[in-house]
Amino acid sequence: MGGFPMPLTLAKPGESIRIQRITGRNDIRRRLASMGFVEGETVTIVAQRAGDMILALRDTRIALDRALASRIMVSHYGPGGPPHRHRRGWE
Repeated sequence: MGGFPMPLTLAKPGESIRIQRITGRNDIRRRLASMGFVEGETVTIVAQRAGDMILALRDTRIALDRALASRIMVSHYGPGGPPHRHRRGWE
């Protein structure tokens, strides 16, 4: 994987990035995990406006405010990009 972890809020629309870790209190980490934000998951930035973000995670779009998005530390994928998902899983 490429690069050092950065807050999700620094990612640009169209980028697919990998979740490295979730910061914050236990209740915040549990809330984000319940929405699918877990280490190793791929997230795509759909749109960003005034710090709020619309994200594609698995087969769902989720909106997060800047405060929650800043708790998610991510990194860019290396030259090969994110893994491709097929019907039977990841390759």
